[in-house]
Amino acid sequence: MTSVSGSRLYIGTVIAAGIGLLVYFAPRELKHPVLASALLASTLVLSVWKLRLPIGNGVSTMSLAYAVDFVALIMEGASLAMLLGAIGVLIQCTVRVRRKQPIHRAAFSAAAVIIAVQVAGMGWHALEGSLTNLTLMTTVLPLMVCAITYFVVNTSLVVGAIAVTTSSSPRQAWSPEFLRAAPAYLVAAFVAGMVALAILNGTVVLLPIVASPLLVVYRGYHRRWNTIASTVLGRGAVRAGAPAAV
Repeated sequence: MTSVSGSRLYIGTVIAAGIGLLVYFAPRELKHPVLASALLASTLVLSVWKLRLPIGNGVSTMSLAYAVDFVALIMEGASLAMLLGAIGVLIQCTVRVRRKQPIHRAAFSAAAVIIAVQVAGMGWHALEGSLTNLTLMTTVLPLMVCAITYFVVNTSLVVGAIAVTTSSSPRQAWSPEFLRAAPAYLVAAFVAGMVALAILNGTVVLLPIVASPLLVVYRGYHRRWNTIASTVLGRGAVRAGAPAAV
């Protein structure tokens, strides 16, 4: 099997799996349409404000919209969460982009999120996660497991895609920046839990305060990755023989 056919098979399989899960588990009705609409609006906004993650010789994007996925998952279930996640990724791949993305790349990204959300939802239910019986074992631990599972599944699928499309091993395709992004998922899960509790207790006025750690995370990663990108560009300029860039 050639590398081209191998990459097509891998990407096609992930996309097919994502479509299958979306069709099978798509919500047939909304229990709380107002909440679902608010979550959708939040997804659309957060998906536009994204971070460009430098990996190897390329760039990947990451938004904090997965915090909304976590809120939807623990309040409404994985079915709505995966739908919102897919919509968010498609917005992320098509709005405010420097270059137009091929349709199969956007489809793969959406499928990876769908799969990650479903697996994370399994973890939440397996640990009997609860927003009413608030304990370390019934709320905090399931939330952390959701975040870690989401990160591992989504990142692994992306690394696999990089590996098959560049004819490299998963180890070579792995970027340290992926691991450095992991804490953001844990923060997002924590914020999601606090947001869910604020909504359930009718204290929505506190939502801006509760969600503020996301802004801190966004600004921190934005500053770090902009610095890395500037350093890489500077080194590129020096190698290209542009001493004025030093």
